[in-house]
Amino acid sequence: MSALSNDDYSRTPVPAGKLRPWWNLLVIELGVLISIPMFVIGGQYALGLNLHDLILATLIGGAILGLLGAFTARLGARTRCSTAMIARATFGSRGAVCIGLILALGIIGWWAVQLEMFVHAACGLVAKISGVNAPRELMVFCSGVAMIITAALGIKAIGKLAYLAAPILAVAVCYGLTTLVSGGGIAVVEHYRPPSESALGFGAAVATIVGGWIVGATMNPDFARFARNEKHAIIYALGHYSVNYPIFMILCGIMAIGFNTLNVMDHIVPPGFDWLLLILMMLATWAANDCNLYSSSLGLAAVIPKLNRSKLAIAAGLFGILLAEFKLGEHMVTFLVLLGSFIAPAAGVFIINARDPRDQDNPEILAPVPELRVEALIAWACGAAFGFAATPRESLGLGCMHLTTIPALDAVLVAGIVTLAFKLRRARPLHALQRTSLADAKPGVSAEFERATKML
Repeated sequence: MSALSNDDYSRTPVPAGKLRPWWNLLVIELGVLISIPMFVIGGQYALGLNLHDLILATLIGGAILGLLGAFTARLGARTRCSTAMIARATFGSRGAVCIGLILALGIIGWWAVQLEMFVHAACGLVAKISGVNAPRELMVFCSGVAMIITAALGIKAIGKLAYLAAPILAVAVCYGLTTLVSGGGIAVVEHYRPPSESALGFGAAVATIVGGWIVGATMNPDFARFARNEKHAIIYALGHYSVNYPIFMILCGIMAIGFNTLNVMDHIVPPGFDWLLLILMMLATWAANDCNLYSSSLGLAAVIPKLNRSKLAIAAGLFGILLAEFKLGEHMVTFLVLLGSFIAPAAGVFIINARDPRDQDNPEILAPVPELRVEALIAWACGAAFGFAATPRESLGLGCMHLTTIPALDAVLVAGIVTLAFKLRRARPLHALQRTSLADAKPGVSAEFERATKML
């Protein structure tokens, strides 16, 4: 396969002939969604709520993510460029280096965390099935290499894997729910009240749902750039963030409450079918981690322009394997959550004042950009600083202020407000100039000039 095909248009707009319908992108994201961390988060989150609050908080969180995801998806479809390339045009070629590195570092870290979670569970299952203690280091390496291969091949390989994984995983979830209903577990769910020591406040529940996927919504252009048009991109984003994600979290929560366990995945296969659970876990981790590694390689493409995206994906994956081999991933979760508050404010800048990376005269190529766009960088830095201040102390933040109780969302809002302030400030001199020009113009031409300025 040629280098260009593996590059997946990491530094150029996606050609018209390579665009996809909304449902194709939705299946890819569904493969990302049904993963081991989401099963765990869904179980932990639900056991702190009653059924009414579980459903309501999840739907509200999904609506917030859907709104943010629709904005970034529309931007990706309009420009047909990756998040990193939009960042390069918006923040400048040098300004985007810092953001690109943060994006890549954060996502590689999560890739390593998911790989560790899979290997830990897989080693236990292998020992249970065969009585053999599989070498952990070998499992990390082999699993990591398999994920690297498809991520290096690009969106086409990721799509094929998602088409295989998503339906199988969806059937497994349905099996778990059917078992719960047939065993009378729904009555338990309906009357469940969390113990006072583990109860989760409603605001904290919404924050958990939004925080669980806000970085993905920020980086939505990486996949939405393949949408056929803006309408397809918005449908895909709303379908994923406001429908698929809330429904999946609610279903995981119902199973966690009904089976009274955090190990929801143990109940999505029949008893005695541990080998099938091992396959499902591999598919879930593979599909989700592929997209993580793919996005990290796109971020690195903006930082290291001379290397092909597929080579960057391989390098990022090997670094992730090292993190997992030395068990560093399990110690990085708090840091990675904090890092999300530094990634998310880019979405606030994008929504208010994103720059189109394409050349106006030839939209099939990228336009030259300045080294720095100071206003955009200041807005991003303000958002990141506020996100750090809003992050609780136990998560390495300051915990001294907040707007919404969701640090990453606070970062998005502050970055957007600062960007809007800069935009309004630039607009004032133009309006003053227009008024002066109208006052000085001759009576015969003032009306014509006024009509022309209104058109502008």
